[in-house]
Amino acid sequence: MELGNTEGTPRELFTCELCELTTPFTYYGQKPPNTRAIVLLEECYVMKDPFSPEKERFLVLGSTCSLCHKAVCVSAVCSSSFV
Repeated sequence: MELGNTEGTPRELFTCELCELTTPFTYYGQKPPNTRAIVLLEECYVMKDPFSPEKERFLVLGSTCSLCHKAVCVSAVCSSSFV
């Protein structure tokens, strides 16, 4: 499942369903564009790193929780489950 585009221009918004962080993302999946040897372990919402001129740099914003199936950001509060 690929959402967003490969040119690095955000098309859609990622919203964390727990803390309501909202930000544009450029790609959803396991193989971010413009990367050679990087494959993420899970499908993630990704954006081009706005602080780096290098095309290969990206930021992982979040993913879908495997327990509750909600979109959650990478914040320790939102993406961790406490048992």
